Amino acid sequence: MSKLFIENVQSAAVSAVVVTYNRLDLLKQSIAALQNQHSVTLKHIIIVNGASTDGTKAWIDVQAKIDPKIIALHLDTNMGGAGGFNQGIRTFIEKTNDDFVWVMDDDSLVTNDALDRLLTVWQLDPTAGMAASHDIWKDGTWANMNMAAPLFSDKIKVYYGDAPYVRIKHSTFVSTIISRMAVLKVGLPQKEYFIWGDDIEYTQRITHFFSGFFVRNSVVVHASGKNPLPGDISGEKVKDRLPRYLNEFRNRLCTSKRRHSWPKYVKTLGHNAYDFIKVLFTPHVKFRFAKLGIIIKGTWNGFFFNPPIEYADSDYQYRAELMEKVWK
Repeated sequence: MSKLFIENVQSAAVSAVVVTYNRLDLLKQSIAALQNQHSVTLKHIIIVNGASTDGTKAWIDVQAKIDPKIIALHLDTNMGGAGGFNQGIRTFIEKTNDDFVWVMDDDSLVTNDALDRLLTVWQLDPTAGMAASHDIWKDGTWANMNMAAPLFSDKIKVYYGDAPYVRIKHSTFVSTIISRMAVLKVGLPQKEYFIWGDDIEYTQRITHFFSGFFVRNSVVVHASGKNPLPGDISGEKVKDRLPRYLNEFRNRLCTSKRRHSWPKYVKTLGHNAYDFIKVLFTPHVKFRFAKLGIIIKGTWNGFFFNPPIEYADSDYQYRAELMEKVWK
C-alpha cells in the first residue's frame, strides 16, 4: 500500500499518464520530454493509446521494450480523452504502488524540471491533493484553455502575479499531478464525458476535499495546433469539430450540478444562454444554425446527464476509512 503522507517528496514515486490518439509525432516529443526529466521520482510512464491507426501501437510497443518505465495500455476503442485518463489513472492505482499520478495529453511537452517543481507543493502542504503546472503555448504566451482557476476567483494572481504558489479550484490535464490518496478518495475521471470538461470536473472533485496549487515555475508547453479561448463555439471555423461542442454544453451542466450550488447552476445555464445569443446575433458566424442546434441539444442532454463515479480498486473503502482516521 502506498504511504498516505509523503515524508520526503524526493523519495516519492510518480507515474506519468499520457493519453494519445493518432498523433504519433507529438507523442514521440511528449515521451522524450518525460524521459529527459531531471527528477529521479518518475518511476512509470503509462501510455494510453485510444485505438490509434497511425502506427502509434507499434511505436509504443517498441518503446516499452527499450524503456522499462513504460507501461503500454492499448484500448479497443477510442474512449476520448476522458476515457483514456479514466483507464490510465485506474492503471496507476491497480498496477503500481506509486504515490502520485502526473497526467497530460500527448501534446504536453514538459520542461526537464517540471516534475521536481510540482512536488515542492507537498513540502508546503503534505496533505495537498494536487498541483498544476504553468501551461504555455508554443510562442511562450499563456495556453488559453489551460490556465488553472484560482480558488478565490482572482485571475490576476495567476496571470500577472509573481507568487510561486496560488491556491486553485480546478485545472486541466495538461500537467496536473495528483496524490494517490486524492484518487482513492474521489474516484476516477468521468469516462462518459468523452472529451471536454472531464479534467475540470475531476480536479474540482479533488479540491472539494483537498487543497490544490498552481506552481508558477513548473513550466509545460502545450503544443496544440491553435491557442483558442476555452469553449468558443461562436468562433469555431472547422466544421468537423462542431460535434465536440455537444459534450461541452452537456458536460458543463453535469459539472455544475456537482458543485451543489443552485446559484452556480443557474450561472452555468446563463453561460449556455449567452453562447446561444452570441452565436445568434454575432455577424458572420460560420455554421450558425448548426451551432444553435448544438447548444440546444447539448444543454437539454445536460439536464439528464449524471453518470456514476467509478473507483479504482476493491480496497477503496478500507483506505478511505483509514484516511479519515489520519485526518482526525
